[in-house]
Amino acid sequence: MPLVGPRIGIPFFEPSGLPDAVHDAGGEPISLRLPPSIPEGGVALAREWVADLVEISCSAMGLDGLLFGATRPEDLAGMLIAGLRLDLPTVCAPLASQPFSASLLALGLAPGIGNPANTVVSLAGSGGLRSSELVDDFSLANALRAGVAAGGGPEILVHFAAIAREAGLAGFGQMMRVLAAEIPAADPHWLREYGVPGLLASLGEALHDVPTVAGNLKENLPSALPAPGEYSRLILVRARASGAESVCRVREGVTEAAGECRVFGSENEAVSSVRSGEIGVGTMLVVGGCGPRGGPGLLRLDALGRSLEEAGLEVPVLTDGLAPEDAAGTWVSLFTPEAAAGGVIGLLRDGDTLRIDLAEGRIRTGIGAKELESREPAEFPDRADTAYAARYARAALPALEGAGFG
Repeated sequence: MPLVGPRIGIPFFEPSGLPDAVHDAGGEPISLRLPPSIPEGGVALAREWVADLVEISCSAMGLDGLLFGATRPEDLAGMLIAGLRLDLPTVCAPLASQPFSASLLALGLAPGIGNPANTVVSLAGSGGLRSSELVDDFSLANALRAGVAAGGGPEILVHFAAIAREAGLAGFGQMMRVLAAEIPAADPHWLREYGVPGLLASLGEALHDVPTVAGNLKENLPSALPAPGEYSRLILVRARASGAESVCRVREGVTEAAGECRVFGSENEAVSSVRSGEIGVGTMLVVGGCGPRGGPGLLRLDALGRSLEEAGLEVPVLTDGLAPEDAAGTWVSLFTPEAAAGGVIGLLRDGDTLRIDLAEGRIRTGIGAKELESREPAEFPDRADTAYAARYARAALPALEGAGFG
């Protein structure tokens, strides 16, 4: 009777060549098709749903290893969290072009070279490193640096805060606040030419030589590359009086975002105003109700980004949700505490003036403290369409703490 190789779980939404690759590598592929229906909401809700779904699907299968791949960062993050819970040898086969994929390579869960299927079969067959042995403070610092350098926006911070929490690592919040501001995003043309290995090499001594699923991280990195030019930078800004925080990705040379507020309780309201021509220069759009509890699940405002682009408008946007990837203009997102949790963003009104000093990382307002205290916070409808989403909305942590279940 032929020997059966290690059982490798392969959770997926769309069919891929991973099961065949595992079979060819000598493993027994256990394909686990995930239902495509996800509760309506944002990226953090989707991540938590995927994490729970993969954990439940895999926990009784007698697996020796886990191999996963997906196109969306929230799906990759959810599968990684499930891998930590299952504590199996875990390998990711991500898309190389994504900032999140650069993070996974720096974290040590994606092989820089070689076949991911061969890697996971070898690890599982030899009792190699498990995901919990790879995810530590040093590898998370690598992941954060790589993701930000690859152009990852605030969503990178959210997902890795959740991963750090799942791994039981304290202190990620302080690490994030320090490192995110230190690392500029590389010029996209440079990144296309030299790829993720070149990007990691460009981090130099800041990159820790941690163990990975395929040897030590620095073993196969190129050398003697030209330095990448700075394209943009993540800035964490803070309101001195209230302690509110938010995150902004800014292009080089942009030092502030300012304007007269137009306040909206949803992305749809803001989109309607933009399309009807109500928004002009000098306006700052304020969109609440999009955070972890309000969204629910941290909404990415893609429709608003498209409507501003179609209208030829480049006005600043302040939101407790997420900015679209590669959004034009200045977006100040992940405002924490969010409006649905009683945050200051829910006290803003049409006509208020705001200035966000990106050079100093400060939020300044023309509204007096007593005036703010006298205002009633805005109310937002319950948008949870399933029991799972409702449970999440009641318990969700703030965005900069990962926006997972509290």
